[in-house]
Amino acid sequence: MSKSQVFAHRGASGSHFENTMSAFQAAAKKGADGIELDVQQTKDGQLVVIHDDNLLRLAGIDQQVDNLTAEELGQIRIGKGGSRFLFGHPIPILFDVISFCQQNGLSLNIELKETVYGKPAVIERILHYIEGVPDVHISSFDYPTLQLVRQQDPSVETALLLKKATVDWDCLPAYDVDAFHFHKRLWKEPYLTPLLESQKTLRMYGVTGKESFLSQSPQIEGWITDYPARVQRKIKGSR
Repeated sequence: MSKSQVFAHRGASGSHFENTMSAFQAAAKKGADGIELDVQQTKDGQLVVIHDDNLLRLAGIDQQVDNLTAEELGQIRIGKGGSRFLFGHPIPILFDVISFCQQNGLSLNIELKETVYGKPAVIERILHYIEGVPDVHISSFDYPTLQLVRQQDPSVETALLLKKATVDWDCLPAYDVDAFHFHKRLWKEPYLTPLLESQKTLRMYGVTGKESFLSQSPQIEGWITDYPARVQRKIKGSR
């Protein structure tokens, strides 16, 4: 029986606009085991759930998130198109989403983004927010930031997001993190063997629910997907 978890990538973003309460609520309804989300910081230190550090793609406004106060950001709506699922959403506050996950028994994958990199005080606040959350891990592409997490609280699981050119594939076990998160394109040689031999928890992102390996990869402990219901159906036979 597989023990792998399905994480809704920015919520159920295949059907709802990414990183919105609507997308997180849909993920819970679609049977996701957990939520993957992104964290940025505003000018006045509020922690918000949004992927980009600039609002152009998400709101059509060429403004940096960390150049706006929480009040200013609260007046902005993100989304695209005419559907109520995809348009007109406020940017969630991190604490509110953590509370939602706790109330709904959802695991939590918090990805630290650019405006949070290298900021011990911000990391301390995030760690305070997740105190008592039973199943949470912190991920990032920025290895030094994950080391700050380790220094402040070694008990919190850390996950390094991998790219082909950003890590030393011959020395994966040496990275002081608990897990690796990687795109499905890396589930092949010359990357497959180093991943399997790393002795780290492995989670894969970019899956859609159509991949044949979903029910044949017991080494993967987490699937990060825009389509949680579809992935759950695919792996159900192995759970």
